[in-house]
Amino acid sequence: MVAALDQAKAFDRVNRSFLFRVLGRLGFGEKFIGWIRTLYVGAGCRVSVNSHLGDVFDLSSGVRQGCPLSALLFVLYMEPLGAAIRADTGVEGLLIPGSGGLRVKMTQYADDTSLLLCKDSCLTRSLAIFGDFTRASGAVLNHAKSSVKFFGRWRGRTDVPGGFSLCEGALRILGVHFETSGSATLNWNMRIAVVQRKLAMWKARYLSFMGKVLVLKVDVLPSLLYLAYIYPLPACLRRPLVRLVFQFMWSGRCEWVARARPIGEGGRGVPHFPLKLDSIFVSFLLAELAQPVIHPSGYLLRVFFSYQARSVMVWSNTGPRAEQLPWHFGHAAKWLRAHPEVEVARVGLDHRHLYEEVRQAGSPVPVAGISSVVWEGVQARGLDNRLKDLNWLGLHKRLPVRAILYRYSLVQSPTCPRSSCGREETVRHAFWDCAFAGIVWARAWVMLGVVRSDFVLTWARLERGVGRAKGTDRDRFLLWLLMSLFKKGLWEARQNLVKTGRDWGVEGIVRRVEGDLRGR
Repeated sequence: MVAALDQAKAFDRVNRSFLFRVLGRLGFGEKFIGWIRTLYVGAGCRVSVNSHLGDVFDLSSGVRQGCPLSALLFVLYMEPLGAAIRADTGVEGLLIPGSGGLRVKMTQYADDTSLLLCKDSCLTRSLAIFGDFTRASGAVLNHAKSSVKFFGRWRGRTDVPGGFSLCEGALRILGVHFETSGSATLNWNMRIAVVQRKLAMWKARYLSFMGKVLVLKVDVLPSLLYLAYIYPLPACLRRPLVRLVFQFMWSGRCEWVARARPIGEGGRGVPHFPLKLDSIFVSFLLAELAQPVIHPSGYLLRVFFSYQARSVMVWSNTGPRAEQLPWHFGHAAKWLRAHPEVEVARVGLDHRHLYEEVRQAGSPVPVAGISSVVWEGVQARGLDNRLKDLNWLGLHKRLPVRAILYRYSLVQSPTCPRSSCGREETVRHAFWDCAFAGIVWARAWVMLGVVRSDFVLTWARLERGVGRAKGTDRDRFLLWLLMSLFKKGLWEARQNLVKTGRDWGVEGIVRRVEGDLRGR
């Protein structure tokens, strides 16, 4: 059985005299304890309501929530309870195989205490110890919120000792839900629902590709990392997660393989979510195996996974070995066999290094004929994200010009939307071959010539960047900035013509470019 104990007003009920005695018994010096006393004894509090301060009143118990010292003090304050339960022979915990008879009786994290017991009498004895702790420290157990869940051969029990409530659903410990079976799927369904809500909120904003990548890296991925250390992502949920990310990122405008490439290979550096989560889980297991056992879970890990990881870690046949693996260890073992690059010395001990190695080994090849210098150059630092997106899509030839749309039967004609043209509209035509584009670039040359009078504008440079053109780095950046702004003006003018039928004309594009430059 697992008993989750909840304390009523845990941080507010800390008996300070008891806390100071605990600090002394744990070996903290009188000077240090004196500093703590100075922070708490005789310190008054006032309530601020609409900038009006109330009268001073004293707090005789508790530690200040939000203070960086309070969490550490509370952990020390709870240590006597843990020490008493661990030392009591009447409380039998779970026997850990391969540990030489070690039993785990409880886990503690701040005010979250969970008892891992195998007899009803052990729970009764644990509650008696908690009663002694209550009389000494002031802590109070909240029976209404404390619950017991049965596992293994007891999973069908309905009678609960100790006056606790029966947890009929999943037991929540430190944000993770534990069931008798299917815990991983349950937790990951909840996490994916969170991702879905986050992405739905961000979809309401008009974000650039780079902005979307930032959302995925800063907001979405971190919400999955905590669970990734506990359970790998189940196979049945990988496709739904990838679909959510794909629909948010691309909206169907780019094939799957292009998104996973790094920027220097023609991609956008979007995280490969299943691969990232697998790398975190596997590297966590390997890192635990690589160091001496610090926590009892290390013994369990050696029973279930040390043999499976023998190709990358030193393995000894002196301890017990499980023949049947829980599915999450089985998944990690299968993943190791599928990725031999993990066998490189210590590559698996850091999930970032492991992810990069595995991603490079399994990623699609870079776009043929386009070097990393070109890909990085067209998305130079200093350009805003909209310009980077336009240059990137243009180089990929993924802009929705009529020649491409006609190929998929999305428009009736592949010809240029300008009535005076009549030629097929490709990406090159929209930005270079069209007579209207030629007039725009003739006007643009006036500005380009101010930067470098000897600069020669060609389609190759317009598509792939200025490269090693003559001049300083600043000159090359200014040239590319101007070219990108005029490309943006051409494309927005084209889109406005298609949607509204109104033509900005050459002067309209020039005015917008000049306005953009004045705002920089």
